Amino acid sequence: MHHFLLRVIGSSQSDWQRDAITEYLTKLKPFTKVDVVELPEGHRGSAKPDLVRTRKDETERLFHNLSKDVFIVALEEQGKNLDSVTFANTIANWSDQGRTVAFFIAGSWGFDPALVKHAHATISLGKQTLPHLLARIVLLEQLYRTETILAGKTYHK
Repeated sequence: MHHFLLRVIGSSQSDWQRDAITEYLTKLKPFTKVDVVELPEGHRGSAKPDLVRTRKDETERLFHNLSKDVFIVALEEQGKNLDSVTFANTIANWSDQGRTVAFFIAGSWGFDPALVKHAHATISLGKQTLPHLLARIVLLEQLYRTETILAGKTYHK
């Protein structure tokens, strides 16, 4: 059974976002364990934050108390764009030997470049820029699709 960890900056703001997240977490339960850790944004409520400090604070929060054997994947615009079957096979490789795969989703100001360099992999959910909460929902859907592909189920068709 795979174990996924989503470490994300920001929290769900509206009912539809929480409902969508809950729906995919429920669908994933028979296949895998998924832990979601929501972390506060680093800008401390400022409309014009110090971007370097904000990104650094968020990076520290994303890595805080993270096991060293976790495989880290940053969702990044310039990351690899994989089709669903390739993504499923890639997930299977990343999680070999029971390794936890942690997906990092940045806040609205993006990642600190040091985080991207430290990640084991970077992926993109497409060429469009997605709000970070929508990216979380799309990632969860793709993880569910991955598990059905790997289990030989027909959801992905």
